[in-house]
Amino acid sequence: MNANRVCWSRAAIDFATQVDVGGLEVDDPRADALFRAIHQSLPVRRERNGQFTEVSENDVLRAFTRPITSNEPLLLFVKGERGTGKSHLVRWLKSRLGARPGWHIVYIEKRNTSLRRVTERILAGIDTPKAEALRQELARASSEIASDEEAMSALLARLDQLVTFDPATEIPDLPDLSPPELADLRRKAHRLLGDYTFRNELSKRDGPVHRIVRLARGGPQPSENVDEAELHLTEADFNVDANVFEDLGPELLGLVRSLSNRALRADIAALCDSYLSRAKAEVFMGQRTDLLDVFEEVREEIAARGQELCLLIEDLVLLHGIDRQLAQALTIPAFARLCKLRAAIAVTSGYLSSLQTFTDRGVLFSLDIGLDTISRDSLRNFVGRYLNAGRLQDLPRTGPESDKQRASVPNACLSCADRSRCHETFGKSSDGYGLYPFNGGAIDQLVDLASPGGFQPREILREVIRAPLEVAEEELPSEGVFPSDQFARALDEARKPVPSGVRAAIHRLNHFDPDTEVSLRAFYAVSPPAADPALENIARYLGARLTPGVTDDPGPPDDSPVPAPTSTPGRTPSSDEIDRWANKDDYISSGTARRIRRWICDAVIARLQSGPYGLVISGRSKSTVTEWQIGSSTLRTTDVDIERAHGGGVVDRPHPFRIGVNDENAVLIRGILAAADGNSLDSVDEGRWFFSIQTRISDYADAIARRAGGDTAAALPDAMRTLEILRYAAADPGRSVPDALVAMLAPAPPPQLNPVIKDFLRDVRPIREEALLLVRTHATAAKGTGRPSLLDVGPVLRQLQSQLATRAVEGQPREDAGGQLLKRLQARQSRAAERAWAIAAQAVQEVGQVIEPAEDLAATFKIVDRLVREGGQRGRLPRADSQESYDMARQGVDTEAMETYRRLSKKIDGETGPGDLWDVLEDPLPQLAALRRYAAMTSDLLSGMAARLEATPVTGEVDTDALIEEFRNLAQLLDQASQGAR
Repeated sequence: MNANRVCWSRAAIDFATQVDVGGLEVDDPRADALFRAIHQSLPVRRERNGQFTEVSENDVLRAFTRPITSNEPLLLFVKGERGTGKSHLVRWLKSRLGARPGWHIVYIEKRNTSLRRVTERILAGIDTPKAEALRQELARASSEIASDEEAMSALLARLDQLVTFDPATEIPDLPDLSPPELADLRRKAHRLLGDYTFRNELSKRDGPVHRIVRLARGGPQPSENVDEAELHLTEADFNVDANVFEDLGPELLGLVRSLSNRALRADIAALCDSYLSRAKAEVFMGQRTDLLDVFEEVREEIAARGQELCLLIEDLVLLHGIDRQLAQALTIPAFARLCKLRAAIAVTSGYLSSLQTFTDRGVLFSLDIGLDTISRDSLRNFVGRYLNAGRLQDLPRTGPESDKQRASVPNACLSCADRSRCHETFGKSSDGYGLYPFNGGAIDQLVDLASPGGFQPREILREVIRAPLEVAEEELPSEGVFPSDQFARALDEARKPVPSGVRAAIHRLNHFDPDTEVSLRAFYAVSPPAADPALENIARYLGARLTPGVTDDPGPPDDSPVPAPTSTPGRTPSSDEIDRWANKDDYISSGTARRIRRWICDAVIARLQSGPYGLVISGRSKSTVTEWQIGSSTLRTTDVDIERAHGGGVVDRPHPFRIGVNDENAVLIRGILAAADGNSLDSVDEGRWFFSIQTRISDYADAIARRAGGDTAAALPDAMRTLEILRYAAADPGRSVPDALVAMLAPAPPPQLNPVIKDFLRDVRPIREEALLLVRTHATAAKGTGRPSLLDVGPVLRQLQSQLATRAVEGQPREDAGGQLLKRLQARQSRAAERAWAIAAQAVQEVGQVIEPAEDLAATFKIVDRLVREGGQRGRLPRADSQESYDMARQGVDTEAMETYRRLSKKIDGETGPGDLWDVLEDPLPQLAALRRYAAMTSDLLSGMAARLEATPVTGEVDTDALIEEFRNLAQLLDQASQGAR
């Protein structure tokens, strides 16, 4: 083998590292052969009365295969969290059973397991009337549902029926609800489940009901991870968008909006979920299905054959819908005509609590084990077996596994001519499988990172084997590239076992493959980052370079034994603050950051004072923030923007001195802190950091000097233009220079400020502050040093007069500092104007449905007021509260509201732009809403009066005919206006 060889097959690795044993088809020769090749014995814990005992897989096998001496079923549960290997252990049990003529074995795998297929598996080989009837019922139920969409409709309809009409007054999952409260909850759930729109929301593609239906109809896909929660309805599933229901009536809309209350959502979800299992069984298996009867008949048939029933279930969670019936069936004791029964069932730890009376009858084994329970050799063997499976060109395919066959899995390394050199360099597992392209240390560290705390095989397969081998396959053909910075990137991007200073030194000194060296030291070294002899051999093998002298500890001499690491580097954050920062494990504290910022600012000021800039510099302190006035510019300590550091404030600075998180800056920060403590400049990195920071400080000082001079002066007109536009946020923006100046400095918005404009002003606050700073500093520089003030308007008076009528940014701003200021304002004002006028247009359209803009509201007031007054005096109003309702609506509207309506209608008929934002400064919605209420109330009131007047004989001396005629003219006018608006 040479250093560039890829000795595995990508297809074989992908097949072997499927994250779930459910992806390996049962009784498939290739899958069974792979299973034998990758299986690694790991510790198991047996649980008795809350106490745990360490046992082996063979102990589990013995517990499951022992003779059944009583009539009680032998139930064995393998529990664990997701990804701990529960299904793998059940699959292993099956592989070790071999030929047992006295057993009728039924294996229910996770692969494509629908509720129908599970039942058909149980019925396999059973030919009885009830079994045949159930097969026909399953076929009928399946044929009636041709798609997921149809299945979702059927499931929700059945769920609605069960929730609504079940007479139960108690629900186990809702023990605190009284019968009246439960009845009310049923009514609410029925109103939701019975609504077409709400069903559509629940039935969206990949939504909650589609997820449940897909798993019930077809089961999970191979290697698909299924969480128990995905088989249930949860409160999150009922958190729908209320805006979808706005046109469906106030009653339903109010109910949907009430779902914003999480407690109510949780109660409705719990109620619906309590019936979900039954609804699923009836929809997907038929309402006439009685699994208990059928299971009893199956056991009778097996007993007649003189056999026991052996049931193995890879994941009980996926049987949701028949799980409770199955649990009940599995607890029935054997007797004369019922066979004995044993079952091994894998189940998620949390799921057992819902079936406690079932699981209390069985033997419990747990795979929730910590990494410290498993030896390093076992974990290396675990990885080594997968590597070997990926190298084998053809796995031996045999029948049921025996100890001899298990030991006969071939070692692909034995046929490799370079095996000796490779194993000497990278090592091998205790099974004899080569660890290339890893070594033992790399496997140890990667496993610790991928599976912290507990043993999580799925994460190890994904992050230790599959992803790194993809990188290795691409990089190994090029000498000196593997392992690059892409290797194990998801586990440790920073390479934390290597201190930031060492990483920076490597990148400075190794000009060929620094990332490879850092990765080798981080993952392959015995004691990172020191280079031990084994690491040097690996580097030579791969064609990589190790830089001498970059660590304080060069590692043990060649003839010294290599010490075993006492802990896993990189698992625990470094005790060094700057290393934690460089590794992105922590933030720099505010005290440390303050020292760094002050040192840099002092260095910048020193450069400006000693350089040929000719700027007047004055400094002052305000509490903990120090700032310097540099001509017309200002430098603050918070302008030093340190990524991931406390104490920098929340305001974005327009011209920051940035220090990003990287190894070079970590060295720079160490040097600054050392210098701030009075140490010599060469105490860190031999002083190289100082020359690096001096270049950056010089460039930054030059930039400040440019801004303090020409840049600020050039940006002044744009800053003035910005302030003049934003002064329109004031109720009185002013038309003269003195008045406009007041509005620019302290705009006083109207009491009823439009919410959209309120958001806009909050959004542009940094822009306004930047503009104020530019204007203020320019004025200060123009009058000489001294206290800055905008009241000295002399230098800016000309710009102020020329742009006094500007309402928005016009044209395309320049690319300089002032232009960028205007661009930001332009973009935000355009968005705000578009949003504000869209809302206004909607409100105007709603008012237009009941009243025309040309309506003479004063005349309408006069006529309708008289009609209501006369009608009230003569008892002709439609309702007893008509007068009061009309008066309330009448008081809420005035002619000003009508003028606002006309003005907005006219603007909407034309074109609106960013400058028109200020035309809706005061929120028009309250006035428009009041106007719409008055018009609607008037229309309803007059319609009711018309009906009563026309149905009442004319008597007395009142001129009713004239009144009716007057009313009819008005009603006709309002009717025409309404039709025109529509």
